[in-house]
Amino acid sequence: MNLQQLKTLVAIFENNSFSAAADKMSLSHSAISLQMRTLEEELGQELFDRSTRPATLTPTGKATALAAQKALKMIESVRLIGTGQQASNKISFGVVPTEARHLLPMLLRAFHQRQPKAHVQVRSDLSGNLALQVLNMDLDFAILTAPITALPELTVQELVVEPLFVIAPRHVRARTDEELLSRHPFIAFEAMTWMGHQVSARLQSRGIRVNEIMEVDNLDAIETMVTEGFGVSIVPQRFLAPPLSDKLTVIPFGRPQEIRRLVLVHRAGEETDLPIANIRQFIRSRTPDPGQWDAPRNTNSY
Repeated sequence: MNLQQLKTLVAIFENNSFSAAADKMSLSHSAISLQMRTLEEELGQELFDRSTRPATLTPTGKATALAAQKALKMIESVRLIGTGQQASNKISFGVVPTEARHLLPMLLRAFHQRQPKAHVQVRSDLSGNLALQVLNMDLDFAILTAPITALPELTVQELVVEPLFVIAPRHVRARTDEELLSRHPFIAFEAMTWMGHQVSARLQSRGIRVNEIMEVDNLDAIETMVTEGFGVSIVPQRFLAPPLSDKLTVIPFGRPQEIRRLVLVHRAGEETDLPIANIRQFIRSRTPDPGQWDAPRNTNSY
């Protein structure tokens, strides 16, 4: 087994065909086929199902390709360091879209102050997708909402918590969060997000039936629609964001109040290799006083 074989396997995996991989690798189709036949013989496993046209990767083939993909990225890192090209001058990280407006600028400013010549790549995506990109070494780390289940091979560290509130138009009055949620049209945050799953599970466990009229993937848009009288919703008081609008009625969601957790995710054993080794302490030092969540403006207590 050699690096060329691994590169070819990864090219087939990423391009979904022998022909596309051959074009990418500047090799003939027959050369690609020979490499893969040789690799299969060395491993003693069938990596491709050749009963289909074109041939497709078997489950073992896919697992091998993913492992090869990680190995090649690590080898590239070794090459950069060995040739004096500092890998630390490249920073790639992800952040969930809901934190891009307030948290992201702070992080970028911090990176620039500490490493002014660094090249920074930022991706914004759903938490699950970002976690997978960290696992696959496409990102150095990611800041996302706490996972529903454990993430194998990844280290998860809590950064801050964001309290969840039920929001309604200013003129709407209620004694409890349940009263708001059950009596008015409900605007849901995107169900595919981990926060969406959390809210849905909590509503179900409390037996609260909502009249969902729409699903939106942008918290700013949700707050605007609630302000304009379209319905009620559940949103977090986001990290570093201004208090929820004084044009809203605001009631804590749940007793005790439900929270959304922001976490730092990176590959296990690589904490000291992060662009900011103490990123967790850096962010937490800028966490607002938890007491500010106790009495948001225009809150109806219950």
